[in-house]
Amino acid sequence: MADLLEKFSYTLLGPVNVREAWNTHIKVRKNADDSLWEGKILRPLSCCIENFQNTGKPRIRFEFYDLHQRAILGFRLAELCGLKSLRSKIISAGSICGFEKINFGYDRMDDNVFLTEFGGVPLSEYLAEFSGMESSDIANKEDAILSFVFNIWIGNYDNKESDYLVDEEKNLISIDYNLLGPAFRYDQRLSLGSWIDAFDIESPADTGWCVGNGKIFEYVKDSAQKRRQLFESAVKKINFVSIKEIKKAMAGLSFYYYGSLETINDIFFDFLIERRSLLNKTIDSWISAGFPRAELPKNNIVRQ
Repeated sequence: MADLLEKFSYTLLGPVNVREAWNTHIKVRKNADDSLWEGKILRPLSCCIENFQNTGKPRIRFEFYDLHQRAILGFRLAELCGLKSLRSKIISAGSICGFEKINFGYDRMDDNVFLTEFGGVPLSEYLAEFSGMESSDIANKEDAILSFVFNIWIGNYDNKESDYLVDEEKNLISIDYNLLGPAFRYDQRLSLGSWIDAFDIESPADTGWCVGNGKIFEYVKDSAQKRRQLFESAVKKINFVSIKEIKKAMAGLSFYYYGSLETINDIFFDFLIERRSLLNKTIDSWISAGFPRAELPKNNIVRQ
């Protein structure tokens, strides 16, 4: 055991089954303190779909080389806005004892593993005995509103009910921030999102992908009709985060354009600053449009 602790920082415990997951998820134990963590190992995105959505047209996807960095930023900013968050880190696959036993069936994007502390049950599982979020005993259910507005700010258009956990203290926690922020050279206003599509803050249908689906969607929709002050409070919390704090959250991270290693940290910072002034308008437009949610994948070809 002493030799194990010296050579490896973590030990593989087994796979984690995540519904509709593109990447590989594992459960590991930190050898120093026996704490449990969930690891995400990125599967390459690059491919050519010859007949995309039966259109007869090909769709080409390129790699993102900064998805772990984007996730770290998402967790850091979430904490600054007052959202319940998880500890997260990026480690080398070589620091996990037993990692070589994993059968991926594909070439990994890199040798990194993104870790978040292990804890809580999926929101959909937790809500199974309740008619909805409102009737549940979740302590901070109003954070669903803050999470929605926060996702609009950072451009997290990949939100699903499965991206939320409820911990032992009955706190709601958002856990997935890989696909967020600017990425496309041809239009720096657009944000990366689900299916590696481009999403526009001026599109109400795109905004629907910042809220999730299922019972959390129904709660946000109902709150928009009955508790609009919660949305105003969320916007204030986000605007209260200082420029200095945003820069500190971005420190040590590198962000790139889609399919390249060209750094866009300055563009990313401007993206965050500019979107804060658009939050109220974006929320109002989504509500006025009847809470739409864009059909995905979009029948378009995202350019580099």
